[in-house]
Formats: sequence, C-alpha cells, structure tokens
Amino acid sequence: MKIMKKFLLTAMTLVIAINLVACKSETKKIIIGEGDWDSNALHDQIAKIIIEEGYSLQTDIVVVDSPVLISGLRTNDIDLSMEFWSDNVLTYDDDIAAGYYKTLSTNFDDNMQGIYVPSYLVKGENALAPDLKTVKDLKKYPELFPDPEGSEKGVLYGGPVGWLATEFLQKKFTEYGLDENYIFKPIDSSATLSATLSSAYEKKEPWVGYNWEPTWVMGLYDMVLLEDEEYSKENFENGIGSFPSVDVQTIATPKFIEEYPQIADFLSKYETSSKLTSDGLAYMQENEVEADEAAKWVLNENKDLLKKWVSEEAYDKIIASIQ
Repeated sequence: MKIMKKFLLTAMTLVIAINLVACKSETKKIIIGEGDWDSNALHDQIAKIIIEEGYSLQTDIVVVDSPVLISGLRTNDIDLSMEFWSDNVLTYDDDIAAGYYKTLSTNFDDNMQGIYVPSYLVKGENALAPDLKTVKDLKKYPELFPDPEGSEKGVLYGGPVGWLATEFLQKKFTEYGLDENYIFKPIDSSATLSATLSSAYEKKEPWVGYNWEPTWVMGLYDMVLLEDEEYSKENFENGIGSFPSVDVQTIATPKFIEEYPQIADFLSKYETSSKLTSDGLAYMQENEVEADEAAKWVLNENKDLLKKWVSEEAYDKIIASIQ
C-alpha cells in the first residue's frame, strides 16, 4: 500500500510538471502557482486582472501543492506566487540564497490564529461570559459549551486532523489543564469546522474553537481571539503561548523579474491585509461567487490601494474593465 501511494504521488507530480511545461510552451504566458485554498485563489485573481487588463499580458493559474510549487519556481516553469507562506517552507532561506526566487513584497503579515469565541459571548450587556478573556479562563466556563454527544464535559473544537496547529492545540489542551473539564474535538476538514461555527453563530449560541485569519468566517462574523501568553519558540514546542504571525509573501523568479520589470514593480508594491482578504472571502461566501468575481469587488472597494500599485495608465484600464 505504501509503495502504491508513493507511486501515485510520483505520477501525479509528473503529470502536473508536464502540464506546467505545456503551459510554458504555448503562447507566452505568465504562470502563477496557486495553493489549494480560497485566499490564495482570491489574490491570484486580483493579480490576473491587473496583469491582463492593466498591462495586456496573458496569465495562466496552475493549482499545485507546495513541493511542486517550489520545484516549478526552481526550474522557471512557474513564474510567481502571490501567497507564499515562507515560514512554512523549510528550504526558503536556502532557495533565496541560491537565487531560485526572490521576495518582492509582504502580501500580509497580520494573520492570526488560535482559540476564538463569538464576540456576543464576551461583549455587551447580554454577554454570557464577560470575564472570558484568556484561553486559561475557559476552565471557568465548561457548562457554556456542552458536548452535542451528551458527555458531561464542554467541547473545544480543534482544527482539521493532521494539521500542525491541531497537534499544538492538543498539547496546549493538556498543558493548561483544560482536559479536566473539556473534550478536545479535532475536525475532519476546515469546511466542517466553519460549519460548526456558522451554525452556532446564526443561533447566537456559545462556541469555542480553533480558527485563523484570513478566512471568510473572520470576514463575515465578529469573533474574538482569546488572549494567551506571548509567543516564544521554546514554549511553543510544548503547547504554551500564542501562535506566531507568519509573513505571507509575494515571490517571483529572477528570470521573470528581468523579463517583466513593470509587473515586478507592481508586485513589489502589493501589500494587503488579513482584513481585506477576509472581507473578499466573505463576499464570495455571501454572494456565492467565485474568486474572479470577488477579486473585481475587492479592487472596486480598494481603488486607492490599486492606485499605489500600478501606473496611471494601467489603473484606468483596470477600472474600466471591472465596472
């Protein structure tokens, strides 16, 4: 079975690599590597509109996993990435030193993650737990978060099974003594996690669990991140303290930067925020549209930001195309 899985993974990687080469061999296009998550899709569509409508160049977006993205950048089969979570790439420093790709800008660095509760639970006259401010304060409130399966303990929702964040929270759960009064409940997917929160929020019921920014949930709902101890690398390994924020960067290959200096200049100015991203994702969710439509909405809502990114001529063309 392990041999078969390895074979299938190798075969899939080969197929993706062949497709990348095919993309590059057609009419010259800028190849954008995309991770399989909504915020990356949103930023890629924003870039696609700007590049195609503002600068009359063609793009292709290819969805790849992280190893194929890195390999494609190294071989110049992928030109750029709009949402590169550099702290999660073990080879990042070595790749930069080797000149495989360059960081052009920090897309956003205000991304947070941890244990959240709805704001109505802790703020306002009708708040059920106005003194719930930190993760450790949860010890006082297990009765607020009853187990839907009927146990006598409260439930704290973890992240998806297999995520490093979920493993960290499992350590925290034990380290902080929350296991005495709560059940730690990992979820099978981020969609299921969002569904549990959405269901509780719409009914104004208590909910506590893991989440992160940017997501459509954070754009749509008013959530509060429970306070924790300040991040330190040593304590983090033991489940203690806050998650660190991560630099999410825009990167491109040296070859691309040389061939497309105008686009590289635009990318060097591309700075957004978790809030802007979450708002865009919330628009997708509320209006049931794809990332390309949400990208137009984001650009229309942030024209002053767009002006900072591109030339005046490109700006006029982009605005005309998205009205």
